[in-house]
Order: sequence, then structure tokens, then C-alpha cells
Amino acid sequence: MKTTSLKYRTWYKGVPPKPIKLEIPGWAGSSMGHDDGDKPQPWHCVPFIDGSTYGLELVYPFDTECHIVNENGEMKVLGDFTEEQKDVTKISPNTALPPFMQFAPGHYGFTSSIDIKTEEGHVIRVEPHPRFYADQTDTVPLPVPGHIGGDFWPRIFFVVFKLPYSGRRHIFRKGEPYAQILILPNKVDYEIKEMSEGEIREREFQESELARIGSTHIASHSWVDHKGNNFDDKYKIIKKLHAKGGMDAVREVYQGAKTKELNVIKENERLRVKKQKKMPKKLIKPSCPFKKDKDK
Repeated sequence: MKTTSLKYRTWYKGVPPKPIKLEIPGWAGSSMGHDDGDKPQPWHCVPFIDGSTYGLELVYPFDTECHIVNENGEMKVLGDFTEEQKDVTKISPNTALPPFMQFAPGHYGFTSSIDIKTEEGHVIRVEPHPRFYADQTDTVPLPVPGHIGGDFWPRIFFVVFKLPYSGRRHIFRKGEPYAQILILPNKVDYEIKEMSEGEIREREFQESELARIGSTHIASHSWVDHKGNNFDDKYKIIKKLHAKGGMDAVREVYQGAKTKELNVIKENERLRVKKQKKMPKKLIKPSCPFKKDKDK
């Protein structure tokens, strides 16, 4: 696995970026339940886990809790920074709090209190923190995606947010993450082609096998949630096999699942025959529609 390097400097109480970890209980789910009758949790979804823990998180560093409210399209800052302003003035006499400002309709900015230097040819991509997608309160800040040239831009950067809907608010609390960043190449060339006939056949075969026997012969754990919906871990199983052995291992699991299915069919037939042999012959003797009726 390739290591991505970055360096940072902070201003005031700025917090260095850190790997994102799932919070349970918290934004990633309310419990560790994963069995019949349990409610689905964000952490149950492997693609969501992988996407949520891929980047680094930015954390609100100020002591003062702050609410950003939309009043008729204008940003209103609710939070008393009087005491914190005294500390900031000692190190930056010309800096005024709060650390928010509205500079465009429907959007506002906030200082990250961090400067990040990337490797040459890389950018800092800012995105919403994964807790935004799991939030049910509509108070988690919504950063606007953006690329910052960390290899050449030397300033403490600011993050742009979409203003909450009218009458609603974004809440910033000390220690809570408000965005995530990814360090990516500044240029990507995509080559987009249609699959070959062989690739299409293989993918369609795997897709049909997943639907047919994925839950019964590939998954190792399945459960029914509180509303009767079925869930299983076949994606997780195949992902692990692919990580260890590539597509050859994936093809083997489909072949193995098919073998399991055939073995189950054979065993069921063996048990049926065995049960039939134990039954009285008069109960299993087949009737013949061509047998002469003795009464005629």
C-alpha cells in the first residue's frame, strides 16, 4: 500500500488532520446490533465504511460553540467569542472573531486554522464529513467540495460551506469534525471503454449467481431487520477474498458456491430416497392410469 505524505502547520488552537474513525454509539450507528430484529446502522454498509474511513477529518478547534443560522438568506452567527478573542489577539492582533464570514449568496467560509503541504502534484480535496450523511438533525455543516493546491499554496486555508436552509442551523462544537479531506493527484485522465463480450458474460454470470445463491452459499451471516428486510455479508466475503487473491479468488468463490448448491441438492435427494424407503410400500406404490378396472 502506497503511503501518502503531507506536512502541516497550525494557527491558534488548530488541530492536525487525523484518520476518520467510526463512532459507535455516535454518527456511525447507535448500537453494535447485527442480528434478527435489529435496526440497520450506517456501519453495516461496507462501502460506506470504506468511503468514510478513507480520508482524514478536520476538527473544529475553537472553545466557543457556534451556531450558523440562515435568516432570510443571510448568515447569522450565534456564539459569544469575547473571551476567546482575548487569546487570539495575543498572537494575532489584527484577527477578529468569530472565524466565520459570508462572502457569497447562500454560502459562508470558515478558517480551518491549518496549512497543509502536500507532495508535488497533489491537491487537498475537501468534502463533507461522513457524519453529515448519517445525521438526522440537519445540523451537521455541509462543506462545498473543493481542491486546494497544497504543493504551492502556503496559506492557512478556509473551508466553504453551504448555508443551511432558512430557519435552520449548522452547529460547530469543539472537537467535532466538520469536514474530511483527501490527498489526490491534481490531474486524472480517464479512459472510458465498453466492456468486451467476455467481460460482459463474466459479469452477468457473477451477477446472476449473486442473486441466485449469494445469500445462501456465499454469505456467512444473514439477518432480518425490524421491518422484515433481509441483509447478509456476501459483499464483505467477496471483498476479503479479492484483497487476498484477486479475481482468481473471486471466481473460485462462485465455483465453490455452485458446488455447495449441487451438494445440497444431492443430499436432499439422498434424504428423500432414504425417507421413501422407510415408508410402507402401499403408500409409495405409484398408481397406473392404464390398470384395468376389475369392476368392468
